Amino acid sequence: MKRIHSNSEVHQKRRGIAILWLIIWGSLFLTFFCVVLEIATLWQAQVEVQNALDSAALAAVKEWGEGGTGATQIPRDAGVAYTEANPILGVVFTPNTNYTPPGPGNPNGNASNTGNFVFGAIDTTTDPITFNGNAEASCAAGDVTITITDNTAGGTVIPGSIRLSFDAGTNLAIDSIAFTLPTKTMGPPSAFAYFNALTPPQVDTTGGSFSGVDVDPTNPGPPNWVCPNPNGDVCFTFADPLAPNQFQTVQINFDGNSFTELDFLHFGVSTNQLSPSGYPAPYPGSLGDAWGEYGVTAEVTFRNTISNVTSTASTVFVNVPAANTSEATLTGGGAGGFPAVIAQTTVPVNGFCSQLFGVNFLNASASSIAYYDCGTGRAALVSVDNVIFP
Repeated sequence: MKRIHSNSEVHQKRRGIAILWLIIWGSLFLTFFCVVLEIATLWQAQVEVQNALDSAALAAVKEWGEGGTGATQIPRDAGVAYTEANPILGVVFTPNTNYTPPGPGNPNGNASNTGNFVFGAIDTTTDPITFNGNAEASCAAGDVTITITDNTAGGTVIPGSIRLSFDAGTNLAIDSIAFTLPTKTMGPPSAFAYFNALTPPQVDTTGGSFSGVDVDPTNPGPPNWVCPNPNGDVCFTFADPLAPNQFQTVQINFDGNSFTELDFLHFGVSTNQLSPSGYPAPYPGSLGDAWGEYGVTAEVTFRNTISNVTSTASTVFVNVPAANTSEATLTGGGAGGFPAVIAQTTVPVNGFCSQLFGVNFLNASASSIAYYDCGTGRAALVSVDNVIFP
């Protein structure tokens, strides 16, 4: 006997199918909604993490550069503070300073290469740029001017004939300056120029001839400035012997960090035989012209007063015609690359759905590199091509 379905049974089946479709489509819609919401949350978190690290890197490297690129502990704390000042999805994130006491091969005190803050130096500000986490950084740069004015033919010592001026040099001191006479190119074997140790160098101690440095002699009378000098900041040594008491190099030395920015003094040395017998004619006519005409060299040893690192810079005197004068100007003392800081991190992202279902499978990662321009005193973000830790 054939059974006839009632309308009520048909409606029940339709309701069951509708409920099934509602469950399926509801699940799909909820999944789609969660995906979209999580992606939007992830994008927002990514932007906020990047902003936080940008500000942290800029703050840390500016603090470091303005402090003379010395210890990195305080600059790291500045980076942490700026990160905390920029919450991520409303939550304050506190990075680790990644600090450890500096040591051999680790001058910047990085506990690891992957920590939240890595201090180092970039080698240039134009592509290609390399960040070196183990390189020393420095903002110290010094300008030095040395002028010799001497209308004699040499042999005598005129204490005021050479003016040494430390024109600019933040966080720098001058340890020493070595003056080296040119090697003879002609004439008999003995026709070489030399500094005479029997006629010792003299410093001008009259008022107005020096500033910022103690010029008291080693021995008061007759005065000399032989090293060591227990009474003042200046003393002289000779190097590169050519014959007994005749040397190719004389060096003026300064005690500790005594000769710094804007200091100056005058001194004189006995320069002999810088003449055509050993050097090409025509002879300039005065010792002041000859230092530039024949190319006396000057090598300055700078000391970074923050890091205590030394560096050298050298130049050759240039003749100033018709003035019995030669001059040497140079810039040096950097002893490191541009100060730079990497700020980097990965943070978990807790979106609405992640919190709703109690799972967390999204992370936001970002990094930022900033460097300090020692010339302008400003920090700027930079994109590097290579990161190394040799």
